[in-house]
Amino acid sequence: MSTVTYSVTDAVATITLDDGKVNVLSPTMQQNINAALDQAEQAAATGDVKAIVLAGNNRVLSAGFDLAIFGSGDAAAGLAMLRGGIELNARLLRFPVPVVIAATGHAIAGGSFLLESGDHRVGSPTMRCQANEVAIGMTVPQACVEILRMRLTKAAFQRAVGLAATFTGEEARAAGWVDEIVEPENVLSRAQEVAAGFAATLHTKHHLASKLKARAESLAAIQAGIDGLAAEFAAR
Repeated sequence: MSTVTYSVTDAVATITLDDGKVNVLSPTMQQNINAALDQAEQAAATGDVKAIVLAGNNRVLSAGFDLAIFGSGDAAAGLAMLRGGIELNARLLRFPVPVVIAATGHAIAGGSFLLESGDHRVGSPTMRCQANEVAIGMTVPQACVEILRMRLTKAAFQRAVGLAATFTGEEARAAGWVDEIVEPENVLSRAQEVAAGFAATLHTKHHLASKLKARAESLAAIQAGIDGLAAEFAAR
């Protein structure tokens, strides 16, 4: 069974991640997300999709990368998974139609970077946002640092990267992790409502051109981080 489902209603594509557990961003999960994004992008080219919602299951958005692969001793596999995840983040940040993230549960480690790769992010009072790398013996990759730098307030950015600080509810919204907070049972429906509003009111061509201008410096820094990832990963 696929870990990702895809559906379209009123020009909004909903992409739902559910591996039955904590939505680890394994190579298989990444492949399935990218396949769904391919569908959405093809439909966007014909005007059949004008916004997307990326959602998790009722436990998490995602708990991050597959630590078993990082701990397997296969450095090439670990690097490939990490690169694939960050390239997915960059793809979302450049996506041709608005991307709304429905944080149906916690966004941890790689899941936190996924959350920050949307144009609009909906969370709940109970969901937890955390880049926990330094708490589990890892260094935050430079490309991921740049994603957080782009989205978080200055103070929250320093706490998130260097201290693995946990943010929930209103504190997460004020810090820049999410744009709005609703009750847990309403996260997905609210995200779809927001996406439908974007689909009805925004000109996608100009949406894309404008957000690429706004993010040009950050996207260049993220790409530089991706390009240097092999050396950075080898030195960890």
